Amino acid sequence: MDLIKHLETARAVMETSFHLQSRSMTGTAAFRSHMDHTRQAIQESRELLKRLRQRYREDMAQVLEDEDDLAPMRVSGFDADVLRSAFQNLVRDADVPECQWRVVAECLIREYVGCEQIEAGLLDWITKK
Repeated sequence: MDLIKHLETARAVMETSFHLQSRSMTGTAAFRSHMDHTRQAIQESRELLKRLRQRYREDMAQVLEDEDDLAPMRVSGFDADVLRSAFQNLVRDADVPECQWRVVAECLIREYVGCEQIEAGLLDWITKK
């Protein structure tokens, strides 16, 4: 009787160990999948910003040629909406804490516009929930 009890206990321990190991591998695979998705989203955001920045610079060069004058750096409503969407995706995918949103938005706008001065209203609008 003792032998059967010990065998059942050993079998239960082995099954529990197998389930824990299986669950751990599943959790690790899910974590890696989420990390890959986050990296991909960040890379896509960077590529989008590069394209937008290039288009903006081309547009500004055209404006300067047309007006033959130094125009202030401006962000159109469409560009602001695209920047806000990119910001929201970046914050969500990278899980950026809210206390760092303003800094992230400033960097995003500076990279896009290529100018150090950022209008506070644009920054507030992009970072609002």
